[in-house]
Order: sequence, then structure tokens, then C-alpha cells
Amino acid sequence: MSQQGIAKNFFFIIFIALMVLMAMMVKPLLNSFLFGAILAGAFYPVFSMLKDVKGLNRNRASIIVTLAIIVIVFIPSFFILKALSKESIVLYSNTRDLFLSDEFTSFFTPENRVYQGAVIFLHEFGFELDIISLKSEILSYSQQFSGFILSVVNSWISNIIDFLFSFIIMVLVIYSLFAQGDRLKAFMLKLSPLPDDQEELLLHNFNQMNYVTIVCNGLGGIIQGVLAGIGFWLAGIPSVVLWTVIMTFLAFIPLLGISIVYIPAVIFLAITGKTAAAVILFIYCSLVAVFVENWFKPRFIGQRIKINSLFILFCIIGGMSYFGIPGIFYGPMIGIVFLTLVQLYHEKYLNA
Repeated sequence: MSQQGIAKNFFFIIFIALMVLMAMMVKPLLNSFLFGAILAGAFYPVFSMLKDVKGLNRNRASIIVTLAIIVIVFIPSFFILKALSKESIVLYSNTRDLFLSDEFTSFFTPENRVYQGAVIFLHEFGFELDIISLKSEILSYSQQFSGFILSVVNSWISNIIDFLFSFIIMVLVIYSLFAQGDRLKAFMLKLSPLPDDQEELLLHNFNQMNYVTIVCNGLGGIIQGVLAGIGFWLAGIPSVVLWTVIMTFLAFIPLLGISIVYIPAVIFLAITGKTAAAVILFIYCSLVAVFVENWFKPRFIGQRIKINSLFILFCIIGGMSYFGIPGIFYGPMIGIVFLTLVQLYHEKYLNA
């Protein structure tokens, strides 16, 4: 092997080793980097409007949009976390009191038609409804759920230094992507061996999915969560802020969405004897979900990107199983990159 070949191999080994070390150093900050990049991509149209339409220079537009993200996203998030911490403590206590109430006990009697209907229905499938076991199971799951929410929220609030550090990193990432976005893009594209047009297609589809996930689904989630939360408040369901936030995130999940929360809430109202409120809440939340999913989102998303809802559902579930809550955002991003690479392979390389 020639000296040049040896030098090339040595350079390649050193490069790979340094890439591994860089990945190890970046790993603790990965979520901060990724969320900063996702938010920067979602707000990039605003940045472009300030820079191109309003005539602001890049640095000034970067500062304005970064400050807007802090006001719109980060500051409300801190107050929501504080509210969630309080309501997660109350959740288990309210659930326990429910099971000791006369309304709950009276539901499980031969005189209650709903209960008897459930017994007959389950008996047809070979299941027996046991009130004692049911109480124990629901109470156990409620305790685990409220404990999980409390631990997550308190981990952020108690580790305030870590929270502030992650917050600062995200702000720096957002500002850097706005201020130096073109240079960073050119640098990253040089590292890729793909042709320029294929790299641009990857970036275009990634940005479109980022916009759909954060802006379109985000607004849709806020609308569904807030409107359903108002319904919960009017129906007298406790811990409204907690359920509103949970439904806002669950609204990102196709096909299921807020029904994961409002259907159990309807059952809760029926058990406590509020049959009319249960029926009204079910109809109201169902109409909210249908309106947002079948009218608002299609009109807002338009022709930006078309992906099968079931595929997005699998991406979100897979992302959450590996990354946790951030997987709601990471899953679709990884999915669209995968689909784009498959498309490029079939168009450019399959028969090459």
C-alpha cells in the first residue's frame, strides 16, 4: 500500500474515532439540540418573513424570533409544569375518594342498568365483573399514573439547574440556526456523499414534516386539548389542567388522539351518576376531534406532505417507546427520512 493510501486510512480511522467521541459528548445534550432544531425549523417562516419581507438583517431577525419562541413556548411551559405538579398530587387523592363515595358504590348494584348491561356483555365473552378486583386495579393504575406524572414534573422542577442549562442550550441552538443557518447547512451537506438534489429533497421533506408536526399538529393539539378541557371543567371533572395538557399531547397521535382520555372521563361521569353530563361530554369531545382532524388539519396542512396515518401512528408509538415523550416529535421525523431514502433508492439506485 502506498504512503498516500496509508495516510488516507489513518485519517479515516481518526475521523471515525473523533465522530464517536463527539457523539458521546453530545449525547447528554441531544434532546436540547434536537428540540432547538425542531423549534427553529417550525419558526423559520417567521424568520424568513422578517428578513426578506421586513428587510431586517439576519442577526436582528434571529434575536426577535428567538425571543418570541422564549415568550410563546418556554415561559408558558414553566408555569404549566408547576400547575401539573400540584394537580398530579391531587389526582390520586380524588380517585381514592371516588372509590369510597356512595355514588361509585351504588353504581355496582343490580338496580343499575348500565352495570347490569356491562355484566351481561362481558359474560358473553367469558369475563366476570368483580367489583373488588375492579376497584383494586383502577386504584393501582391511578396511583401509578399520578406517580409517574408527579415524578416527571418534579424531576424538572427539582433539578432547576439542569432545566435552566437545557433551556439555555436550546436558546443558543435556536439563535445559531437562525443566525448561521446557511453556513451550517452548507457544512452539513459537504459531509454527505449524496448529490445536491437528493440532499435538498431530504431536507425539504424533513422540514415539511417538521412544520406539519410542530405547527399544524401543535395548533390542532392545542385546540383539541383546550376545548376538551373546557368540556371537562363544565362537566365537573377534577384536575382539568392536567387532563388538558395530556390531551394536547395525545392529539398528536393519529386515529386515537384525545379519545384515550375523554372516553374514560365519560365512563367516570356515568359511574358517578352524571349520565346526562357523560352523554353531552362524549358528543362534544367527539365533535371537537372530528372537526380538528377532518377539517382544520387538512385545510391547514394542505398539500405539504401526505403520509398514511397508520404509518405515523406506528412511528409515534415506536418513538415514544424508545425516546419517551420526545418520541412524539422524533418518530415522524425519522419516519419521513426513512420514506424519502426508500423513494430515492427506488428512483435513483435500484436499477443503476
